[in-house]
Amino acid sequence: MAESAWYDKFAPLYDVGTAGDFFYRKPREVAIDQLDLGVGCQVADVFCGTGVDLPTLIQKVGTKGAVLAVDGSHEMLEQARSRAGKLHIDSNVEFLEADFSRSTGIGVVEAAITEKQPKHVFFSLGLTCLENWREFCSRIFDAAPSGTRFAIMDVYSNRLTLGARFINWIGAADCCRNVWKILEERCESFAWQEFRPFKILGVSVIVASGTKP
Repeated sequence: MAESAWYDKFAPLYDVGTAGDFFYRKPREVAIDQLDLGVGCQVADVFCGTGVDLPTLIQKVGTKGAVLAVDGSHEMLEQARSRAGKLHIDSNVEFLEADFSRSTGIGVVEAAITEKQPKHVFFSLGLTCLENWREFCSRIFDAAPSGTRFAIMDVYSNRLTLGARFINWIGAADCCRNVWKILEERCESFAWQEFRPFKILGVSVIVASGTKP
């Protein structure tokens, strides 16, 4: 995984650097819709970053629902906390910091999933940044209860173009990883969609979803 220090430094400029989430807006909406959220649901927002998903997630789960916002960067979580506080939705959000690149950090997230049993899990723009993404995704999948709805939104390129190299550099990622494979292999009702907001770079944004049997 990218060192958390990379994202700690980048955190205050992240929303500006992503043009206010302009390029990810449509696939993000589709991915959240794929979670099939309703009032009172509990959802884990893994790789929550600066909390860009929190307003939409809280709107869908309502005041009786809850969001577990998880990230590996302290400063990104601080940005998310600030966003939630300003929008007065922080009472419905629990923040969790964990080092996903280490087995002990994955264990922290596993324990939270096991304890809270959210039936909806969203991986947002993070698995491509995680070298041990398959272990991480598998362990979270195993910790979730049967019937959990999963969705992934992440970048993808089937070849290492110059644009892919740029995305990899700016996000400390590897966008050639097929990070949806765990869902494809283990989920029911698997679905996969591709968006092309970065056409000029030759990089796609994928949305994958499925339900744990």
